Order: sequence, then C-alpha cells, then structure tokens
Amino acid sequence: MSRQGRSFGCERKSRHLYAAYFVPLLCVGCVHYHAAPLELRHSTEQFAARQLTDPKIRDEIAHLLPQAASTWPPLAWNRADLLAVALVRNPELAVARAQVRVVQAHELTAVETPNPDLTLQSEYARHDPYPWLYGLSLNWLLRSGERRSLAGEAARLDTGNARLDLMEHAWGVRRTLTSALSERELARRRLSLLDRLAASQEGLLRFEQQRVTSGEDPPSELLATQRARIDIEQQQSEQRVIAGAAQAAAAKALGVPPRALDGITLAWPDWGEPPSVNETKLRAAGEEALLSRPDLRIAIGEYAAAETKLHQAVARQYPQLVLEPGFYWDHGIAKFPFDLGFTLPLNRNKNEIAEARAGRALAGQHMLAVQADIFGEIAAAERAEKIAYASATVAEQQVQAARQQEQQSALSFRLGEMNSPERIGAEILATRAELELIQMRAQLQTSRDTLEDVLRAPLSGPELALAKSMSSGGS
Repeated sequence: MSRQGRSFGCERKSRHLYAAYFVPLLCVGCVHYHAAPLELRHSTEQFAARQLTDPKIRDEIAHLLPQAASTWPPLAWNRADLLAVALVRNPELAVARAQVRVVQAHELTAVETPNPDLTLQSEYARHDPYPWLYGLSLNWLLRSGERRSLAGEAARLDTGNARLDLMEHAWGVRRTLTSALSERELARRRLSLLDRLAASQEGLLRFEQQRVTSGEDPPSELLATQRARIDIEQQQSEQRVIAGAAQAAAAKALGVPPRALDGITLAWPDWGEPPSVNETKLRAAGEEALLSRPDLRIAIGEYAAAETKLHQAVARQYPQLVLEPGFYWDHGIAKFPFDLGFTLPLNRNKNEIAEARAGRALAGQHMLAVQADIFGEIAAAERAEKIAYASATVAEQQVQAARQQEQQSALSFRLGEMNSPERIGAEILATRAELELIQMRAQLQTSRDTLEDVLRAPLSGPELALAKSMSSGGS
C-alpha cells in the first residue's frame, strides 16, 4: 500500500475513533436516575402511629417554640404549641413547601442559555477517491441578555408568589385548627353544664314522681318533666358528636390521627373572654393588612408577573438570532460553514402584546378588588366583635341575676320558706342562663378569631411568641 493510502486509512480510522468517543464524553458527569416508588402501606402505618408526644415533633418545633420543646411533652397544650405542630406536620403545608422548592429550581433553568442541537452527519460515495463525508452542525438559539433577564424575573416572581401561597396555606391551617379547638372547648364546657342540668332535672323528676304517686299532681306534670330530661340527654349526645367532629378536624390540621388527641388537655384560659386590644395596635394591624396581607401580596405579584409577560411580548417583536456553525470533511475537503438565522415576527407580535396588555389590566383590577375585600372584611370583623361583646355582656348580667335568685332560693329553702321543687327550678334557670352565656362567649371567641384571621396576625395569647419567632426567620 502506498504512503498516501496508509495516511488516508489512518485519517479515516482516526475520524471513526473521534465519532466513537465523542458522544460518551458528553455523558460524563450526568446525573443517574434513582427510582422512588410510593409505599402506600408503609406510609399509612407511619401516619397511624403518629403521636403528639413524639420526640421528633419536639425537635421539629424547637426552632419555632424553644420554651415548648424544653419541657416535653407539655402538661397542657396551648394554641401556640399545637399551631407549631401543625406548621411542621400538616400534609397540605408540606405540599406547599414542595411547590416552593419546585419554583426555586425553575429559577436556575429559566436563565440558562439554551443547549445547542448537535447533528452528526455521514455519507459514503462508492466511486469517489475519498468516499466518506463526515460532518457535524450546531443549531444554537442565542437569547439576548434582556430576554434572559426577563425570564429570570418571571421565575423569581413565581417563587415569591409560591412563598406567599405557603403563608396563606399556613393561615388556612391556623384558621381550621383554631375553629376546631374552639368547637371542642365549647362542647366540653357545654357538656359540663348539661351534666349539672341533668342532675338538677333528675332531682326534679324524682320529686315529681313522688307527687304523682301520692296523687298531688296529675300524670301530665310528670310527662313534661320527663320530656325535659330527654331533651337534655339529646343535647348531651349532640355535644359529644360535636366534640368528636371537632377533635377529628383538629387532628387533620395537626397532621395526626384523631386518637392522638385523646387525653390531651387544652390550655385556653381566656376562651370566650378574649382580652381587649389597644385601638392603636388594632389600627396598625389593619393598615398592615391593607398593604401586605399575603393574598394581597399574591395579587401584587400576579400584577408584576403580568407586567413582565407584557415586557417579554414586546421583546419578542424583534428578530431572534440563531447561530448554526458546523464542520464537514467533504470527500477529502475540510469545510467550516457558519450560518446565521433569524426568527422573523412578521406581525410585530401585535396580538400577543395586546393579550399581555389586557392581562396586566385584569391583574390590576384584581389587586384593587382584593384590597377592597380586605377593607370590608376588617370592618365587618371589628363590628361583629363589638356586637358579640355586647351580647356576652347582657348574658353575663342575666347569669348574675339568675345566680342571685338561686342563692335566695337556697336560703329560703334552708329557712323553710320554699319547697324543694322551687329550689331545684331556680338551679335549673341559673344553669340554663350559664348555657346561654357560654354560647354568647363562643360567638365572641369566634368573632375574635375571625378578626385575627382577616388581619393575618394574632392579637393576644401565646401565639404572639410564635409569630415573633417566625417573623425573625424561625420558619
């Protein structure tokens, strides 16, 4: 074989080797796929075994409430303790946190330069002195700095809105948990009063049975007393059902099975009697909500995203550069093509710009509507609390009057001026007045919880320490 033939054979062999090694080299440092199958039985068993006293929960809430984690488990759980558990264990919040991580990851890919498309080519000409053609070409879309910047800004806005959505989810969990705990506390207190009422009614029933047996009263009197006793038993049953449903709702918010709350003591000493709030503090909280409540900030973020979308649409009315370099070994001749391409928006992207402009206007109107809703919600909540406070005050006065009458009846009974049914009747009236007071206090507590919810800020109680911890970066 001639020297030229050997040289060409070496070059051909070398080119085959380059082609054989080029693609594997691109795979160096690639991430490997690892399967993560779902194990439903295992996850179900794990959830069923959850307990509030789990030391893992103590470790998870230590950065939110160090004082709660220092004495574990608490002898009595307050609202801050339980809310801290919900913040770290609620499944819906876990989903929202995962969504934040997704959009955070998108921030990195949004500003990346697009990867080029590589095309490897070959051709064989049988009767040519140099029969092989080898080549490669790149198709590389080059985005302008402005377009990359706009894409990054849109991704950052998505991340910000995802974080705000997480905050809204947290307040939704707080709303559900507080409502459930309040219902449970109301049912507990009503059951206590109903037990007392049932005991009084039972005493009245025994006395009436004696009178009917002795012929002093007609049987209809006994029937009326029995119906009253049955009505109390039905109310007791209803309150037990309400307490069970409230416990299930609280457990769902906490991310634990309902039985995990069995035997748990709730410390809520000011339930039904929330402390008054300084007018200056209340007005400052209202102004803060009107300017930066999470749902309002989400609406503001959506407007900013619509603004960025319009900016991107305007940028796309200009041609975009596509770079296409290459290399060919064309039957013994080395060629280096270098092509430039452009996307040509013939209509100057007018339709997309118009659509984006309308979207921005819509986002602006939505933001104004959200702010107006917040204003109305705050005003309604403040008014509802004042009305509930007035109703509770009236109920408190009625209880005091009923108790005075009960005390007078008890004194008259001891002096022999009143018989037993009259004394028991006074007890029943006093207990029923207390039941009405409990209901009014429940309404007052609900109005305070609603006010805190629309302000997105606790106004009193142990949650203030939790809010301070979270605002300082504890969550």
